[in-house]
Amino acid sequence: MRRGLRPTLAALAAVLSVTGLAVADATPGFAGGARPALFRVGAAVRSVTPTVATFAGGSDPSPPITDVHDPLSARALYVSNGTRSIAFAVIDSQAMFASYQEGPFGLTNIRSEAAAAITAAGLPAMTQADIIIQGTHSHAAPTAEGIWGPVPLPYLRQLHDETLAAIVDAAAAARSAYLQWGTIDVEQMAAIDIPQNNFPGWEQDGQMSVLRALDPETGTTTASFVNVPLHPATVLGASAKVLSADIYGDMRDALESKLGGVAVVGPATLGRGQAPVENGKTLAHFANTEWYARALTGMATQALAGARWITDSTIASAESFIQIPATNPVVNALLAYNDAWALPDEQKQALFDASGIYPLDRDNTAPYRTGPVLGTWLTAVRLGGLVFTSMPGEPFPEIRFAMEAATHDDETIVSLSKGQDDLGYFYPSWAYPAGWVYQTDTSLFNVGPQMGDQVINEQLSNISKLGFITDMGFGMPARFRPTQILRPALQGIASPPAGSAGPDGTFTTTLQAMYAPAVVNGNPLDGTVHWDFGDGTTADTPAMIRDGDGTGLPQLFTHTFAPGTYTVRLSAKDTKGNPARWELVVRVHPRLDARIHVKAIGPHTFELRGEGEGGDGNILAMRWLFPDGATAEGEVVTHTFEAGVDPSATLTVTDGTGTQAADDWAN
Repeated sequence: MRRGLRPTLAALAAVLSVTGLAVADATPGFAGGARPALFRVGAAVRSVTPTVATFAGGSDPSPPITDVHDPLSARALYVSNGTRSIAFAVIDSQAMFASYQEGPFGLTNIRSEAAAAITAAGLPAMTQADIIIQGTHSHAAPTAEGIWGPVPLPYLRQLHDETLAAIVDAAAAARSAYLQWGTIDVEQMAAIDIPQNNFPGWEQDGQMSVLRALDPETGTTTASFVNVPLHPATVLGASAKVLSADIYGDMRDALESKLGGVAVVGPATLGRGQAPVENGKTLAHFANTEWYARALTGMATQALAGARWITDSTIASAESFIQIPATNPVVNALLAYNDAWALPDEQKQALFDASGIYPLDRDNTAPYRTGPVLGTWLTAVRLGGLVFTSMPGEPFPEIRFAMEAATHDDETIVSLSKGQDDLGYFYPSWAYPAGWVYQTDTSLFNVGPQMGDQVINEQLSNISKLGFITDMGFGMPARFRPTQILRPALQGIASPPAGSAGPDGTFTTTLQAMYAPAVVNGNPLDGTVHWDFGDGTTADTPAMIRDGDGTGLPQLFTHTFAPGTYTVRLSAKDTKGNPARWELVVRVHPRLDARIHVKAIGPHTFELRGEGEGGDGNILAMRWLFPDGATAEGEVVTHTFEAGVDPSATLTVTDGTGTQAADDWAN
């Protein structure tokens, strides 16, 4: 079956303009025949690649770093219904605080100033409660907190200025758009059994959420907002001595190439959301960054293939200020480092040299700190039936699970980690002892075991102000297998895990196995990993050995599949004969083809119509390239060629698996 853009919004717009009626039930993607709500959406990008030496945050003490592997940016998305507006911003920074000792550079300052600037520009009035800002938590991005090294004042000012500009630019760029959203479970991409600063065998929050804005006339993508529940920490900047946006940078580049528009990619639930290929210490580990990001990008497009329209134009926000007692003795000790920020630079450096911890740059005055009590903002925003909640640090999966269970009539809740502030890990109080059992730093870097309970119920209060019915929330235990710490761990990933066949009728994916000894009395891998691909073929390959120190190198290989669905089974054993097993699914759709149909409509002017055939049946984008370098997007485009130029064009279509196919035309 040949299909144009799904949905064919050009045809939809024509129907609506002529009839003024709601979309028919038979129109794909419109549940119950509801008309999609019309919004104004804008997105913008500003560079935050440092202009001075900075220090990578997130793991080890960092040397000063000037080398940059890939650009760092602040990206913003603005959405308005004409009377109310909200905005999201994501900064390539390990994290940022709500307020700083050095001046008005914190996330609260940025939100307040951006809201005032947008209001002054004559757009719908905004307050700071309408804006959520996140750090990406890339472990190869500069620290804006201290801890891992100094925070140069010019860099802090750059983060403030460019993030503020990105939000204001996004609002200024807003134009009419329909919005669609989708989710997909990416739990199998997380370190479930592999001990990677997580709790092996415990359930992860696998919800990846994707919001996409489309032009009502052409159906082309103008912006996308992707929330990923996995750490961007495949490379440690302090060890590799380089700065990077990690997997989020690769994902947004790929999404912009495949779909068009501006891609904003940031963290969803981060607590326990480690990747099984995390914490590489050399430049060689960027091979895993690209491989892992490719898998996640394919899953993001799969989420869009099943996306739903936002038909409710409601936009609302609610915000509250929460006071959290620092009952954790470790954090109480760190408060002395918070006060030490006022010391002269040479004394701060001496403290860093002696302890491996640089002083913390967070505001140590009321309302952000009163003695051992920390204060911060919690924000919840509503977009139709979607709820986005700021999370001031790294919430465990049980935090979002509890809010979702206690909220009624919403479509989904998205937790935005490192949002509005950074107070470390937090979880329901019952989970506090587990951090000591599993020997992770989650037991150290948290304000107190009660913080998660406070956040759950304070955010539920905010959500109720958005118009939803809520109950009291309880962070109940999720699924877990406590005996996993006694077993060796084996996981495998295919990148991408789904695709459409190419011109030869097959699909090739890149695979990797990751092995780690049991947490308790573990032993090395005995030999290799055995793969049964489910297509009648097998292989034995090395595994990437996750031994906790980040030295395991990528062990990538490819396998080619015919169309079909395959359960791929991995098996291995350690030197004591203890078995480890894993399964993953690879889905291959029929061949994807692109087709160009051309009609001359004037001197040197042609109308070109694209079609996609095969694949997964969902064409997400059609992008055109002309010999003069001009580009266009959409199912139907026109182009005028200069006299003497042989008319030609290349069409690239992208389906719901992220697979691309091209067709060329020459007159």
